[in-house]
Amino acid sequence: MTNPHPATPTDIDIRAAADRVIAQLQQGQHAEALRLLERERAEERSVVQEALDRYVAVGAQTELDELRGSGALQASPELASTLERLQLAAQPPRMPDYNGRDADAPNELVDLTDAQKYDIYASIVETRGNQAARDALRDEESVLLGLRRETSTVASMDDLGQRGTGVYDDHIVVLRRDASGERHWFIADRASTEPTAQYDERARPGPDRENTPYSDVAWRRPQGEDVNGDGTRDLGRMAEGTIEMLRTTHPARGNPRDFSLRPTPEQVTAPRNADLVQRDTNADGWFTQNDVNGVQALNDSFKVHSGSRNNTDSAGCQTIHPEDYDQFIEAVRANPQQTRWQYVLTSTEGGIFHNVEQGQEQDQPQRPGPNPERNSPAEDRQGMLQPGPFNDPVADRYFAAVMAGDSDLADRIAIEFARSPEGQQFARMGDELLAQQQALEQRQLEERQRAHQAPAMQI
Repeated sequence: MTNPHPATPTDIDIRAAADRVIAQLQQGQHAEALRLLERERAEERSVVQEALDRYVAVGAQTELDELRGSGALQASPELASTLERLQLAAQPPRMPDYNGRDADAPNELVDLTDAQKYDIYASIVETRGNQAARDALRDEESVLLGLRRETSTVASMDDLGQRGTGVYDDHIVVLRRDASGERHWFIADRASTEPTAQYDERARPGPDRENTPYSDVAWRRPQGEDVNGDGTRDLGRMAEGTIEMLRTTHPARGNPRDFSLRPTPEQVTAPRNADLVQRDTNADGWFTQNDVNGVQALNDSFKVHSGSRNNTDSAGCQTIHPEDYDQFIEAVRANPQQTRWQYVLTSTEGGIFHNVEQGQEQDQPQRPGPNPERNSPAEDRQGMLQPGPFNDPVADRYFAAVMAGDSDLADRIAIEFARSPEGQQFARMGDELLAQQQALEQRQLEERQRAHQAPAMQI
């Protein structure tokens, strides 16, 4: 189990160390390469270890896939475990603990060099971005990386009782490697990648919103598109993926022509654009597979722009706190010849479970990810759980964590199971059943619409 908290930093060059491992794998020195990776990881903090794994997983993907298929490491449980860990490295990343404004807050990047910080985030671009994003990092261009923490649209950061004004709980990072090879990074740690309910048509003041998640929302105006035919516009957000952006303007901070970014015409018309928007069609404030017709094509209204100090001002755009925005734009425009920018947006570890936490208050942002170092009363000194009432080790572990009141551990067990082959099989089965249910609901909706539009019978 890795330690996410800061340890004494070393002078490791993360990219160079990963390249040495990749080179040995490509030369067929498989066991030697995996042992080298373990040695490189041994004294490093978690964010560095994770970056090493990501770089190796992408750089030697062909060799690692062939190695898994050959079964050559089955006789070595230690190396087989390394191989399995690398297979998981391309999954949604853990959002590093970072807070540059509070000396008492956790900061996993403290005392690391700019090159090391760059590699921590650039390795996420390598695993979660497309080839255009990876190429841009090598071409001296600025690349944007968005790290999303799932948050309800009715969430708010103020204490005035108004809901739906948004929360700056996401990160947007700007990365660039210049002509001399020097690595640059900037993090906007007060960012939002989701819309807020103040723009949801369901939050319009009136009796219809009482006893709904939208009561007390500080409503502004309706935005979105009616994609499920129920007569109400549905809020949308960018789905995770790589989106090419270009310069535009947006009225913000008292400037009607403030610098911003929007999708390029080529991006909007590209075949890969078809599923780059998610819409909340079932009005629960979350973006999940329960939203019928919830996946749509991207349009160029989804921008990156400045928000306000106490309001993210997002009807679907990516917004950044105004105090950070000038530095953000400076980093974006560091290469004066650059006219297009690759924006890699990814979910982060744990976010996939927001839609099953039914007891969670819908106006609260999701709690931070689990802390593996926390001592749990449900675990013994070896990190194993005491026997439980079920004839299943995963169910017993989860039951013990819940009974001990350790929700962080319960989340971690759920994540581990979701990543396992059995968990992925269950997820596929669930997706198939959900798709069937959504298709049935859509047919029923279309039948009701046809019946409503048909002329009345004369009797």
